[in-house]
Amino acid sequence: MSLRVESVEDLVRVGRALSNPLRVRILLMLARNPTFIQDVAQSLHIPYALAHMHLKILEEAGLVEGSYVVEERPKPHLRKVYRVRDFRLVIDRELLERLAERYK
Repeated sequence: MSLRVESVEDLVRVGRALSNPLRVRILLMLARNPTFIQDVAQSLHIPYALAHMHLKILEEAGLVEGSYVVEERPKPHLRKVYRVRDFRLVIDRELLERLAERYK
């Protein structure tokens, strides 16, 4: 799947996701290794809820994806593992001109 910026809203969503240094650090962390929310929180020394919020923003922007896995220990339960999606993001004059055409 590719990341598509086809509207001003898409551009703002991706820009917003990348505008926070902590979210960029999470992206860099996930680029090295897919991981769970709890591991992100522990590695970055932030509350679980804050890690969850940042991952949700990155996921909504299409930069990361999460999938559920079954952990057997200590008892069977589901955990969501996050990974960076394969994407290429190019924001150039051509894109801006194309978006501008829609807002005449």
